Amino acid sequence: MVSIPAPHSVEDCRVSTAEAQDIRTLRVVLVDPRAERRRLVRQVLEGPGLMATVIGEADSQPAALALLDSHDADLVILEIQMPVQEGLETIAALRDRFSRLRIVVCSFHRDITTKARALDQGADAYLDKPVSADDLKAALGRLFADFAPPAPIAPGGVAFAATSLGEPASQ
Repeated sequence: MVSIPAPHSVEDCRVSTAEAQDIRTLRVVLVDPRAERRRLVRQVLEGPGLMATVIGEADSQPAALALLDSHDADLVILEIQMPVQEGLETIAALRDRFSRLRIVVCSFHRDITTKARALDQGADAYLDKPVSADDLKAALGRLFADFAPPAPIAPGGVAFAATSLGEPASQ
């Protein structure tokens, strides 16, 4: 067993600038036509429990592709219910251009056909809205085990808590 001595002072706990640059955070791009939903997801991602930074936001496929062309990202969180370019097409475009990018869909489209199509197009995960902060963190923990400890998966899939990141879109 290896023993690690406890720090004796605050100075012993400080991280140097060089060490801080080695600490990697998850770089995320949010794609949703509604700014308030992007803001809610940003609060979860940049809050306690995750080492994530939202590096950009987009409200459409063209804006997302332009943003990703100029920024190195690890993850896109995408709403597939978009007014101009369908989200399923956006998944395919992202996957074609950025093969190593992880894509998480968060959407009110709950039908099994849409979920299957999203995963077939290249999404890495699909979460039904409203998504709780815990469910989003658990999904990211599974996708990025090196960024967060793996979270247990509830029997039968993801369980949704009362705290949510969005309300159903009006028809």
